[in-house]
Amino acid sequence: MNKIENIVRDEKLGEVRYVRNLRAKNLSIRINRQGEVRVTLPRFVSRRRAEAFLELKKAWIMKKLHEIRTQQQEATMPVEGEWITVRGKQIPITLPHGTASVEDALWEILLRESKAYLPGRVMELAVQHGFRYRDVKIRKMKSRWGSCSGNNNINLNSWLVMLPDHLSDYVILHELVHTRYKDHSERFWKALDQVTGGCSKALRKELRNQQIMYFYSGAAID
Repeated sequence: MNKIENIVRDEKLGEVRYVRNLRAKNLSIRINRQGEVRVTLPRFVSRRRAEAFLELKKAWIMKKLHEIRTQQQEATMPVEGEWITVRGKQIPITLPHGTASVEDALWEILLRESKAYLPGRVMELAVQHGFRYRDVKIRKMKSRWGSCSGNNNINLNSWLVMLPDHLSDYVILHELVHTRYKDHSERFWKALDQVTGGCSKALRKELRNQQIMYFYSGAAID
C-alpha cells in the first residue's frame, strides 16, 4: 500500500512527491514523462535520509528534467497537410468533414491503422507461442498500452503502431501471458521472459523510456 506523505516545492526541481511504500525494498527516485519527481521510501527509511538522498542525486535529476523539457519542446503537433509515419508508411493528415481538429484526425488515422495491423499480429504471436484469447479490441487509451480482462479479452492502445515493432510485440506478448497468469507474479515474469527470448527486462525498460511523438506522454501495461 502506498501512502503519500506530502509534496514539497524545491527551488531547482519543482514539486517533489514523497511516497512511503511498505513493499519497497530500496530508497528510489523516479521522474515521469511530465517531469514529476517521486521519491519512494521503504518502511525502514526516514524522511531525513530520503531528503539527503534527493540532495545527493540533485545534479542527475536536473539533467533528466532538462532532457524531458527539451523533448517536450521538440514534440510539436503536426498541422493539416503534413504527414505522419506509421510503421514505415507516410500518411497525409487531412481534416475530413466532421473532424474537429488535427488531434481528432490523428486519432482517426491511428485507430484505422492499428485495427488493420494489431489483431492479426496478436493472432500470429498467439499461434507461435501457444496462447488462447477471446477477442482483441483497439481503443483510444491514454494511461495504458494494453490490458487483459478476466475472460481473456485483450485491449490494445491505438498508439502501439507508433512504437518500433519489437516493442509493440512486447506489449502484445505481455497481454497474452496474462491469459495464463492474471497477476504480475514470479510465474508471470518467467513466462514473459521465455517468450521474449530472455529480453523481457530490457524490453520493459526500453518501453518506459520510449518517447512517442507529439503530445502523447506514454503509458503503463497491465
